[in-house]
Parts: sequence; C-alpha cells; structure tokens
Amino acid sequence: MILGRLAYPLRMGVLIGAVLASGCSVRSIMVRTAAPLITHGIPAFYEEPDPVLGAQAMPSQLKLLEVLLRNDPKNRRLLAALAEGYTGYSFLFIEDEFPDRAAKLYQRAAGFGKRLLRPGDDFTAWLAKTGKRDVAGLYWTASALAGWANLDLSNPEALAAIPRAEKMMLRVLELDPGFQYGGADVFFGVLNSARPVIAGGDPKKGQEHFKRALAYSDGKFLPAKLLYMQYYTVTVMDEDLFRKLHDEIVGADPDALVEMRLANEVAKLKAKRLMEQIDDLL
Repeated sequence: MILGRLAYPLRMGVLIGAVLASGCSVRSIMVRTAAPLITHGIPAFYEEPDPVLGAQAMPSQLKLLEVLLRNDPKNRRLLAALAEGYTGYSFLFIEDEFPDRAAKLYQRAAGFGKRLLRPGDDFTAWLAKTGKRDVAGLYWTASALAGWANLDLSNPEALAAIPRAEKMMLRVLELDPGFQYGGADVFFGVLNSARPVIAGGDPKKGQEHFKRALAYSDGKFLPAKLLYMQYYTVTVMDEDLFRKLHDEIVGADPDALVEMRLANEVAKLKAKRLMEQIDDLL
C-alpha cells in the first residue's frame, strides 16, 4: 500500500517536472530528497476510510513512484514502497475481480522486492545473512510471489517460486514475527489450510498460525481474520466458524485500528462477498 495525503500528487508532479529537466546527478539527489517525504506519507493512506477513494488513488501513486525510481534505480525506499504497494493493491482491489491482471501485478511487486533484496546465487547463504532491516523486503516479496503463484497455477515459473517464498517467510518469523500484525503467521495459515494434506498441508497447524497472528492485533487487523474465514473454515467445512468470523469482521469497530482503516474496510466488503457465496463454499 502506498502514499498519503491527497495534496501529494500535485506537489510531486511539480517535483517530477523539475527532476526530468535536470541532469542525472541532480535528478538522483532530488529523488533521494523526495523519497523520504513520500514514505512518511504512507500512514495517511492506510488511514483512508473510503475504499473507493483508496482504489482510485493507488494506481497514479504507484506510477509516480516508478517514475521517480527510473531516475534513481537503486533507491531502497522506492523499491520497498513499490513492492509493498503493488502487493497491497493487488490483494485489496484487483485479485477478486481480475485475477489474471492481479497475477501480473504480483509478479511486478516481486520484481521490485528482488531488486531491493538482491539475493545472491547461493540463496540459502544469502538468506541466513539477512537481518531486521530486510524484514519488510522479505515479507512483501514472499507475499507477492505467493500471490502470483496462487493466481497463475499453470505457470511453472510461478509455482517454482513458492519454496523460496516459504523460506523467506520463515526468516521473517525468525527475525520479527510481529511484523504486519503477524503477517508471516497469516501466510503459513493460508498455506497450511489451502494446500492439500497429501502435498504437505495441515489445517490444524494452519489454524494455529491464524490464531497466533490474530493475537498480535487482538483480532483488530481484519485481513488476517478474513483469510482465516476464507481458507481455514472452507477447507474444514466449519460453517459455524465461517459465520462467526463474518459477523466479527463486518461488525468490527472502524476506529479500533485506525492505522489500518483502509485494509479493514476492504476486508469487510470481502467478507460480505464471501457470505454471499456460502452455499457454494460450504
């Protein structure tokens, strides 16, 4: 997810005009000056209460970041924001209605994440050397790879990325298990619930991961609860829990986690759509 205040597009548009008219070194300096301003605006975007406004605002902001990155290709702030932004945009607004498009956007997000992380030829050795400064990159890159594979099951390249995504998320669990409200636990909750038992899936273990993730926000981060509803309850055919989680999501206090207001409002909409499909799912 991305940017912040609605005044930014105008300000950044003026900045970009100046940047493109400048020399290479000047462009890099100006982009590096602008990048912190942009990333500091991210919380304001997360707090947006209107999903429609959020969905309309994100594409232009993402393209703005790409324009800035073109002038400073190794800028870590911009690469991190783009990996997170395209992953969040795909999950929140695109994948349910346009899965093919979402798969491509997840792939793009993973590309930015790889540029940020720069894994070496020896993936295992590189991963062992990652530290807390790499947690965000690991998390969003792994999330993007998993999202891509989930929506592009006929693509061998996408499926081949899953083992690396798992290893990166395990590293997140080691370094910072509470990152993104237990996001790594949500990842393994989905994986263990959705994967067939014969292929290594374990719904019971998946539920344990979901419960651990929800504890980080006291159940207030609704996307985690939504995925619990969407994957675990459907796999084990638990209609009572499905309905319980639905009611908790749609009835949640919108001000309970203001810093994640947009994601929570979208989760409510998604939960309602899942309930409309209950006869097909359970």
